[in-house]
Amino acid sequence: MAESAPATIAGQYDGSQTEMAAHLELGEDGRYRYALSYGAVDEYSQGTWTSTGSSIVLTSDPVEAPRFDFLGEKARAAPKGALAVQLEVPEALPLSLFSAVVTLADGSTFASDFSDGGLIIPLENGKEPVSIMLALPIFEVQGETVLVARPAGKRLEFVFQPNALGFKIFDHAILPEREGAFMIQRYGRDVAFRRTED
Repeated sequence: MAESAPATIAGQYDGSQTEMAAHLELGEDGRYRYALSYGAVDEYSQGTWTSTGSSIVLTSDPVEAPRFDFLGEKARAAPKGALAVQLEVPEALPLSLFSAVVTLADGSTFASDFSDGGLIIPLENGKEPVSIMLALPIFEVQGETVLVARPAGKRLEFVFQPNALGFKIFDHAILPEREGAFMIQRYGRDVAFRRTED
């Protein structure tokens, strides 16, 4: 059972390493602040923290998460023998950062990246798409799965709502203590937050 945030753990923690800057502040009032910068990604978070003795637990403040809205489909709006996907994004986000995960009738899946002109998915015999899910992998954002019926010649239209893009949502995330550091994995790397001198 989670305990209150003890003052002995409260303080500043540094998780920086090669090519990555990371900081975690655990306040005596049970509030935390988190920031991480890695390559083209900058993420941040704030909320409440508790301790279980051997780990800390982070729960971020409520925010409106980024999302993909499906606007609908248009028949005969794509090249013959293909499915087109159109995505409207904010000007500051290049379309090339987005991708689509396509599921075929045989159950197999593949990912395809958007280009400036959108996304054209050729339809091969026996390999028609039955669903599609859009994603912004660099920020670990995934949309809802959209079912596709009779895809030939159709254009699916989506819009991306960035909302609190860059805010890392922690839902009772457990950071275990290991060798004097609180551990978390981000972008395929282990990040060790070690206490700094106050």
